[in-house]
Amino acid sequence: MGFLSGISAVFAFRTVPTTIFIAVIYAAVFSTLLVTDQLPSVPKHTRGLDFQQTYRDLHEVAARPHPFNSHANVLVRSYILNRVKDTASSYDHVSVDFDLSSNASWASGLLSTNPYAVYYESDNVLVKIEGSDKGYQESGGLLLSAHWDSVSTAPGATDDGMGVVTLLSMVKYFAENRPSRTIVFNINNGEEDGLNGAHVFMEHPWAKITDTFLNLEGAAAGGRPLLFRATSRAPLASWSTSRPHANVITGDAFARGVIRSGTDYSVYEEAGLEGLDFAFYRGRSRYHTKYDSIPGMTGDKSKNALWAMMEGTLSSSLVLANDVKGKTRGKPVGQGSEPVYFDLFGTIMIVFTLQTLRIVNIVLLTVGPIVLLLLVYFEHIIRVTSRIRSGYYRAANGDVHRESLMARTSTEIKYFLKSFWVWSKFWIALLLGVGFQMFLVVGYAKLNPFVIHTHPWLVFVSALSLAYLTIVLALTFPLTKHGVVPAPEQQKLSVLLHQYVLTWVLLVYSTSIVTLGGIYFITAWNAVVLLGSVLACVEGMTGARGYEDEEEIVEGERQQRYVRGVRYDAVGTAENGHQDAENGHQRGVIEETEPTEITPLIAQRGEPTPSGEEQGAIGWWIAQLLVVVPLPVILVSHIAVIVLFAMNQTLTDGASPSGVYGAVSMLALSIVLPLAPFSMNMHRWLNGIILIIFVLSTLYTYLAFPFSQETPLKIYFAQSVDLDTSRVVTALTGPHQFLSTVIIPRFPSAFDRAINCTEAPDKLGLQTCKWEVGDAFVPSPGGRNHPHGQIPASSLEKKGKWMTTSIERTGSNSARIKVQGLNTRSCTLQFSNRRVKNFHISGDGGKVLQGGSEVPEDGLEQIRLWSRDWEKEFEVDVDFAGSEDEKAKGRVSCGWAEYESATVGGGRTGGKIPSLEEVILFLPEWAVVTKSSAALFDAGREFEV
Repeated sequence: MGFLSGISAVFAFRTVPTTIFIAVIYAAVFSTLLVTDQLPSVPKHTRGLDFQQTYRDLHEVAARPHPFNSHANVLVRSYILNRVKDTASSYDHVSVDFDLSSNASWASGLLSTNPYAVYYESDNVLVKIEGSDKGYQESGGLLLSAHWDSVSTAPGATDDGMGVVTLLSMVKYFAENRPSRTIVFNINNGEEDGLNGAHVFMEHPWAKITDTFLNLEGAAAGGRPLLFRATSRAPLASWSTSRPHANVITGDAFARGVIRSGTDYSVYEEAGLEGLDFAFYRGRSRYHTKYDSIPGMTGDKSKNALWAMMEGTLSSSLVLANDVKGKTRGKPVGQGSEPVYFDLFGTIMIVFTLQTLRIVNIVLLTVGPIVLLLLVYFEHIIRVTSRIRSGYYRAANGDVHRESLMARTSTEIKYFLKSFWVWSKFWIALLLGVGFQMFLVVGYAKLNPFVIHTHPWLVFVSALSLAYLTIVLALTFPLTKHGVVPAPEQQKLSVLLHQYVLTWVLLVYSTSIVTLGGIYFITAWNAVVLLGSVLACVEGMTGARGYEDEEEIVEGERQQRYVRGVRYDAVGTAENGHQDAENGHQRGVIEETEPTEITPLIAQRGEPTPSGEEQGAIGWWIAQLLVVVPLPVILVSHIAVIVLFAMNQTLTDGASPSGVYGAVSMLALSIVLPLAPFSMNMHRWLNGIILIIFVLSTLYTYLAFPFSQETPLKIYFAQSVDLDTSRVVTALTGPHQFLSTVIIPRFPSAFDRAINCTEAPDKLGLQTCKWEVGDAFVPSPGGRNHPHGQIPASSLEKKGKWMTTSIERTGSNSARIKVQGLNTRSCTLQFSNRRVKNFHISGDGGKVLQGGSEVPEDGLEQIRLWSRDWEKEFEVDVDFAGSEDEKAKGRVSCGWAEYESATVGGGRTGGKIPSLEEVILFLPEWAVVTKSSAALFDAGREFEV
């Protein structure tokens, strides 16, 4: 008996065992996820890659900011070109092409209200490693791509320095280990200003060799790189050989416009290539700032992040480059061929198609309810049969005859209320969970919207603990006198059935309305809840303890009372039974009485069943727990970690606080919901501890300052010069809570100046503040000191002009615009009242718009011009849309991106932006500056023609 009692104490469906099992499951999932989510250290054996050389390359590439429109960019290009030429000189099957002939024009932003066109001239560095298989030397090749340009305010260690130096190591590796298929390396320029290098690469003859690609990118500033996107299932086969970190939810975010940025992947996909996008995604607060640098990553983080990208790239490239059977190059066929993929703890990659997911969903939606309804019906029949055999209904009918009308009515009402609560409290708990999460989200959005920027884990803990409290406390209410929920097995079955209904409805919605691969966890959740419900029904059919109703226990057996030391049969009256039930009494309760002739002379010690003892067959609930809880928690937790660190620092980019906090809250609720069927046995001490955690984490995150030097606030800088009036205006964009009241008053150039603040036109929830600066803060384009020694001053320098323009009518509805800028490679034509329906660039070889892109019917608002040469004069012929009688108005400008502190050690040509230097100097330590557009400052003049 002692042994059986011990087994029951450990494995029965009781409070302590249930609490321990659930706590262990959640702790195991969270701890394993956190451990496997860490960056791997650089191993001693680096699989044939020269890691030390690659790390030295990174120091050269990311030594200083090097945007396309800077002379530092030319220095980085020269270094890369020398490195690949040095490798190619030792191998006949390796070729290098410094592409100075390709150019392209294309229309972009066609779905926006501000469509524009781009003209770009290539200076890409291309490498071709000819494959050993002759069938794949001129076609069927692999493209590896990364861009060497950074933004003007960041050295670009992760965006995209690590991608570039990884490609340099791949050139060396595949030169020594010749692949079967030809590999083309597109180490391109101009990505930051509009994916320009990838667009112009598609005009090069080597682009026709490739049909598969792997693009390396940095969409943030460090951490563990992630497989962002995949065009189809086939290339994903290459990713299973590395330490996979991937989830289709990021691809869904790109497809739905949640992520409002692009990578070269988009260009290659539009060109019909199949491939992958591999990128850094954490640390957006350091992205495009001075902290995206080697010193900006503390400890060995820069080395570990670099190795993670190198290892993932090598593993995937080896499979892609040696696939001669076409397993990784299959084209998607028909609707539903989109891939669904995710990793589990960085050890295994799960890949299937959206069509497969739909088929599984349809099977679950049709077969699941039928199976479950049959089981519930049979379980009910078996229970009724058992009651008939035990004489339960005869006893109950006898009681009914003896009861008064008032007593029967009261009993019926109590029974109805009890049944209603049992069958509705899951939905009430769910509504309470959602409602309280909404209150939490509103609290963060109103009181401290940016706190998730620095404290994402505390915000997540706050949402997770609130979800636990609302679900568990709602499902365990009301309690009996002794704090034990009646009939826990029946409530477990009830909650399982209701949870199945919830997942079934979600599955209907995800299958018929939302066709996204990222909702795969709903399919898994529905499947395991279905299986758990089946097990619970089978448990009930076997007559396991705990599945009897309270009335069965009371009426199906003879009630017994204990007087101290004596057991005797109690009279089975309705009054006694109901009174005992209301008072929480159970059979076998010892009652003290006055001594009578039936009491023993010596007091006896009885062994009654303790009041409130929990029931339950050993083993059934454990099987259900292991089926229902772990898998959904694992899948949603993986998604939660990615979403948390991908979104927590996007509020300063203009993301909606409600969207960010809402996503975190719903994921937290989804992690807690799987334990709902077992929540009635959670220990009150655990509930108390989680309540304390919720209160402390919420209070702290409501009150804490949201930024720090490690997670700074990004402030966007731009400056504009009017060449006709010599007016210079500085513009900063950031949160209104800090920008106009805390940050701008620090700047001497803003002292006693009129500050004009308005809502930022392109960043939701942020404001843009502008003010006119004095002569001391006028920028300079530079142009006198070129990197390779003194050269004669240009014609613009001799004239002392920053820009020259010429605008003339060439027809009733057309014009020719010429523009040339001092010490720049970038100019822009902006049209205000009449849009452009057609344009032609002189010297472009008469090419049409690339890739079949067309000018929208309403025309273009802007034409962006990029040259490989400095101070090129652009000549553009345009045809205007609209009335011929109306004059065309607009602005011609050129842009610059060089400043003194960014050119220390190389690339200095005299460019100065005093206002930017002031911002860098006077910003608080918890803020950092980044660029607002491609040009840090532009200079231009209005035109009318």
